Amino acid sequence: MPLSNEKSTHTEEQCNISTALAISTPQATSPVKIESTSDKELLYSQIGSTPLATTVCLSALETHSHTTDHDVNATASLPKSTSAARIRRREQNKNTIERMNQIKSQVLSTLKSTSSPSSDDQLNPMQRQNQTENSPSRLTADNTPRKSLRPNLSCLTPENYINILLLGESGVGKSTFINALVNYITFESFEKASCTKPVVVMPVSFMMTVGHHFEEKIVTFGDEDSNEDHHHPGQSVTQHCRSYIFPIGTRTKIRFIDTPGMGDTRGLIQDDINMQHILSFITNLSHLNAICILLKPNESRLNIVLRSYFDRLLKFLGENARHNIIFCFTNTRATFFAPGDTAPLLKKMILSCPIKDIPFDKSNTFCFDSESFRYLVAVRSGIEFDQYQKNEYQQIAVRSGIEFDQYQKNEYQQSWTISVTESDRLLQYFCGSTLKPYLQNEWRSVEHAQFRISQLIRPMLETTRNLFRNLLLLERHQPIRLINLCPMALRRSSAICYSCERIRTSYSNFWIFQDDLHIVSDQCDKCKCARQNHVEVDYDLQYELSNDMERQSSPNMNESAEQLKITIIEFAQLYANSKSISSQTDPILFALKRMIAEEKQFCCENDSTCLNPFLYDKLRNFREEYKQAQETSILTDSSIDLSNIYESIENISTIYEIEKQMSLIKQKKESFMITHERELS
Repeated sequence: MPLSNEKSTHTEEQCNISTALAISTPQATSPVKIESTSDKELLYSQIGSTPLATTVCLSALETHSHTTDHDVNATASLPKSTSAARIRRREQNKNTIERMNQIKSQVLSTLKSTSSPSSDDQLNPMQRQNQTENSPSRLTADNTPRKSLRPNLSCLTPENYINILLLGESGVGKSTFINALVNYITFESFEKASCTKPVVVMPVSFMMTVGHHFEEKIVTFGDEDSNEDHHHPGQSVTQHCRSYIFPIGTRTKIRFIDTPGMGDTRGLIQDDINMQHILSFITNLSHLNAICILLKPNESRLNIVLRSYFDRLLKFLGENARHNIIFCFTNTRATFFAPGDTAPLLKKMILSCPIKDIPFDKSNTFCFDSESFRYLVAVRSGIEFDQYQKNEYQQIAVRSGIEFDQYQKNEYQQSWTISVTESDRLLQYFCGSTLKPYLQNEWRSVEHAQFRISQLIRPMLETTRNLFRNLLLLERHQPIRLINLCPMALRRSSAICYSCERIRTSYSNFWIFQDDLHIVSDQCDKCKCARQNHVEVDYDLQYELSNDMERQSSPNMNESAEQLKITIIEFAQLYANSKSISSQTDPILFALKRMIAEEKQFCCENDSTCLNPFLYDKLRNFREEYKQAQETSILTDSSIDLSNIYESIENISTIYEIEKQMSLIKQKKESFMITHERELS
């Protein structure tokens, strides 16, 4: 039990809390037969390169399986609701699943009836198109049959997750892309989509101009979501990473990870925070199947922030991530469903990347258009158009039995049909044997190692300090109990404010600051200090006194302390030989200085039994060893073996005290994943 409590009234060494915040752990398409009424429409029906073979090799699929996601319990479904809106949504979701099961059966029957790939390759494009049109599969918008490109999923094991990370500039339409894709899967034709309410997995918001004076109207559709901020133009609509899961068949689920947009108007600091958040989020996954870069097809130049994000992500994931990169273009109707002016800019950016040989061709590039989906949403939202717009874009029927201009009907049907075809090809690419899951234990880079270390900083430094405490007690042969670390789980995201007075408690002649946790959202619930003065923590660190001397014998503690010191100094060399991307400050050294500042406050106590001065000296000596190791490493320009760094990370993670703290960090991140996940079931 603690011997006494007292409030600290002064701080003798101040640390730059805003810097701490920067370095703290962040929390083959077959041509579609369409009756064209213009040369433009004829071009729509003929776009694309050589179509993908629709025959899937069963033996290849039987030997290929996606990695089961062990890290996240993603089976939690949405709360039940008795409202009519929720009931309609569940019915639509049920239709989606039924349609995916129907498609799977159709693919199996197609596999039995189609010829081998070698014979199919000998067909000319017209023969291949005829073969596609006559296949017993689902229909296109104009009621012509079209072969599905969905893979055979029957060989996959239960609960397979295909993890897709979406990245793009603010405003490129990542959230709209997910909504539109779900509708392309749910409704096989534009006519069916126009006769019912669109499926909306997240709120839709976009601006339209209507009327004689071009009044701006914000179209919003879907339930309110605190993670989607549509009220601050220029800022990323998506505030945090969030996963959206929907089933493909009965055994496989696709998890799309929506991310905050790049180029936020709040500045580079916000972009850096967003990137740290994205990197932290994906480390909770056991694997990534694809990194999907969303772009617009008519860019005159690529944003420098996009280049920075792209380079940083690839440096983090390692060079093997090149095989899992795909490019999706939105709003491509105006560029004839092709990458347009963005293509040469993208090629130039890829050539300048630190990772070479990133593919950019038809096989990993997909072009969509969400205009027809947005129009349906606008009509459903009650947007009225003036006579000019009605003449140009006749009101599209949203209820069966209403007719509209045949030309506009063909235009929207083509847009929808081509996007549906492209979504088929995209899902085929995700689920096929070409795209291998990129396992997290294969991610190897200096940046990834630094991220792993950043999660270990608090556990390993607090464990080191407590080992020093107990060694000092044993050296003095004092008949008092040793100190144990007792990390506790947090119910809510919390932070420590280092500008506020903190409660201190005495344990076996050592003064220790207690974690005075603050709840910080827009404002702190306890103090008026700025948000940047708060450092987020993943667990509450408490202490207890123990009589268990066997496990905490002096040789054991000495061995653990030396192992930790050697490992931390090894990490010092890593930071000395590589520049941290998000901050030039060494996060280990910064945390160590803050720890020394805390102990210095206790040295002023007029208490002859207080042992904090001895602990202060030990920590200062350790800091000098750390800095000396860094200076030596810089002078000798010694190289760092990444395999040794990863081995050291694994080794110290097995130390009992560190293992307990890391377990709570993992638990908190898994909880965050679950609360930021929505499943379409």
